[in-house]
This record gives sequence, structure tokens and C-alpha cells, in this order.
Amino acid sequence: MTPDARQEEKAMFIRLARLLLAAMLVIVGGLTVSAAPAVAGSIPVANEKAYTETATTTGADQCSSPLNARKGAWICPDTSKVRSNAGTCSALGCWYYVANYWAEFSGDGIYGYNGTTLGYTEFFIDVQFSGGSSTSKPFQFESTRGTKQVRASGERLYFSSAHPEGYPVSGGATYKTWSGGPYGAGALVNGFGSGGYTAYEGTVAHAGVAHQFDWTDPSSSYPGRWYTFIKSPKFHRNSAGAYNLDNPPQLGSAWYGSGWNPS
Repeated sequence: MTPDARQEEKAMFIRLARLLLAAMLVIVGGLTVSAAPAVAGSIPVANEKAYTETATTTGADQCSSPLNARKGAWICPDTSKVRSNAGTCSALGCWYYVANYWAEFSGDGIYGYNGTTLGYTEFFIDVQFSGGSSTSKPFQFESTRGTKQVRASGERLYFSSAHPEGYPVSGGATYKTWSGGPYGAGALVNGFGSGGYTAYEGTVAHAGVAHQFDWTDPSSSYPGRWYTFIKSPKFHRNSAGAYNLDNPPQLGSAWYGSGWNPS
């Protein structure tokens, strides 16, 4: 069995175990289980990992409309930015090859509410592998507008034919979160502090790291959370156990996205 297949089998076992536990609670305790309806575009309540789901359009569905016609919360790419040809780019930003174990991301966005532009954001991520260990440092966020709270989350992924978008390793055991704030306009926020996000997983054939930022506004007039997720390029395991990067970086499917969560 391949390492990727073992990861998928492990994840399936954990999901089945959770379902069995829920069923036992209903039988033993007489509890009723009901699922809250999903809010389109929201970060999943159970784990707040938008990057494990299909990227939705809430918050981004207003981008094609003129500013004065936008309704509710929105978040869009900064189309005024010119992307470099040196990296692997999207509307949000670019991943750049630095060395065979090292990639850097630089990106940006704009967010607002109705016809008001609230802020312009900048994101910077540096990912390095050493064997199965990965370090995402700096894990940086910046906004031209002050924020009440900024959160960062990270998780190790594997890529396979069954999961070209990337899927959490070890049943989600590498998922970590960090939060801080409030911050003034222009503050450079380092997610996970000076150490960055670190994790270890050394068995999968194609490894990656998911990064997410979400933030709230100081004003009660602009509720909810805006978020952006960015997945790293694929790092490929060689016979010596090192993970190496392609030049230019090779990305999985659905490797970035932005949206808004009402809570």
C-alpha cells in the first residue's frame, strides 16, 4: 500500500469512528442529533478550515460588480497589481522558487462592505522543508485598516490522484491555530509569532502546507470575518526522505480562495 493510500485509509477510519461515536451517544443517552444548515461561503464551524472544502463565492461573488453596486461583505483580488513572470501566479498572488526545499508566496487583496472599501491586504509566506519537517515563517498578514482580531491556521497536506487539491495528513493532527489583536492600520502581523507554523509528516509522496488568515473589523457596522487561504506548492519525497520542490513551483487544484463568514 502506498503512503498516500495509507493516509486516505487512516482518514476514512477516523471519520467512521466519529460517526460510530455519535450513534452510540444517541442510543445510550437518548440524545437527538441535528445538523445546522450550512451557510454558503462560511468557514466550517467544526474546524474553521475553509481550505478543506470547495472554495465558495460568498464574499467574492460581488467582485464583478461596480463598487457602488456591491451588497454585503465582499473580498476581491487587487486587479491593479502586476504579477511577476518568475513565479507560479494567480489573481491573488505568486509562489516563487527559492531553492529545492524552499518556496515563498507574496499576494494581496481588497475587502469591504456594501459600497465601502475597508482595507487592502498583503500576505507573505515562506515555507521550508527539512526532511519531513516543515516551517512556515514568516506567516504574515497586513491590512491598511486596523483589525480587531487576526487569526492564522496551518495544516500539513498530502496530494494524490484522489485529492489533487490536497488533503489533511494524520486525520487532522497537524492542524494548529493562532490569534492576536487588536492591530492598528499597517501593522505587520506574524502568525504563530517568531517561530511560525511548524509540523512533521515524513511518509507521504507529495507534501504541502495549507495556510489561512481570517480577520474581524473593529467596527460593529462591519460584522463577520473575512478570510483568505493559500496552499503551498507540492514538495516531492525522494529516496533519502527529503522533500524537494519543482522549479517553477507546481500547485495542486483550488490552491487559494477568499470569502466571508458571518460569525
